[in-house]
Amino acid sequence: MGPEKLSSFICLLINGNETWWPLSELTLENVLKIALSMEEQSIETYTSAQNKVLSPSSQVLLKELVEEEERHKNKILEAMRDPKKVKKIGSLETRIHDLKIVDFLKDVSLSPDADYQQILIYAGKREKETHDFYMELAKKYRDKQIGKMFAKLAQEELKHKYRLEKEYDDVVLEWM
Repeated sequence: MGPEKLSSFICLLINGNETWWPLSELTLENVLKIALSMEEQSIETYTSAQNKVLSPSSQVLLKELVEEEERHKNKILEAMRDPKKVKKIGSLETRIHDLKIVDFLKDVSLSPDADYQQILIYAGKREKETHDFYMELAKKYRDKQIGKMFAKLAQEELKHKYRLEKEYDDVVLEWM
């Protein structure tokens, strides 16, 4: 799972399918479309997961993640309409701690009957994938404003991963 480099290509897992993109074809427009798709998939994941959890605190966490992903989506749409707004995308947060819990867990698919543990693993890995993708783009565009935008978005995705892993630690691992 996640972006993997092979020479001058990047592999993304989009809607469960591997998609290989030549780095040379990653125009700003293509990159923003991919980022928008990734944010929409996260919104869908967290929205459907809200109906599967019983804990009020877990429901609040998932609702907050939907809201944050919606903000990312709207900022990306703004940048697509007006590239000058790129510098407004992302937060100024730095130094997010990565618990790396899901990094070592087996990949899971997200089926309609997935339990909360599977949802947390899937979502955590998805946030890692999105973080890694944004970091690759930040490196590709490092001397441009768009690179700074992707570095900021990467930090926000890492924050989401942290929150999901913290929830996994608090809810799932506590019962093991």
